[in-house]
Amino acid sequence: MFKSAGKEDKMDVRTAAQKWNCSESTVRKYCRSGIIPTAEKIGLRNKWQIADDSPKPPMTRHGLCYLIDTIYQLKKGADYQQIVWGYNTQQVKAAYRYLIGALFITAFNVDNMAEELKHAKLTPRGLDLLKREIQENKNGVKFKTALNATLNLGVASLGIDVQVQNTDANNHSK
Repeated sequence: MFKSAGKEDKMDVRTAAQKWNCSESTVRKYCRSGIIPTAEKIGLRNKWQIADDSPKPPMTRHGLCYLIDTIYQLKKGADYQQIVWGYNTQQVKAAYRYLIGALFITAFNVDNMAEELKHAKLTPRGLDLLKREIQENKNGVKFKTALNATLNLGVASLGIDVQVQNTDANNHSK
């Protein structure tokens, strides 16, 4: 869990960019997007300050929200083996660890995602992040999941491919 920043243990955008090996504009984007819970604007010039111990977000808000939405999709019956992650396994694990540490979702054993991911829950902070992502999206649809099913009737089988899209963050709190 990230601690909240006291006056002496904060870093500015420039320091975070150097520490995280990214540009200052990337750090500001992370702050504006809400994926760094300890980031806050301070002073007359409204400059971002971030807790010194805050880790670099492993991906953008959209990527993190996609992973949050995956939990919801699993609870609704999506098959874990059919998930198209768009990231390698290490990136997905790092992102879920970040989401847990930042209190966007409840803790689960990231090394056993196939069994435990569906038991994770969205926290109020996570719900706020997801709502913000959906509201600020420019094209309306945010997350799509493909569901595949085969019905074997003995002499014939029927394959069904369905694409489900999710635009309502309020459903994720359940």
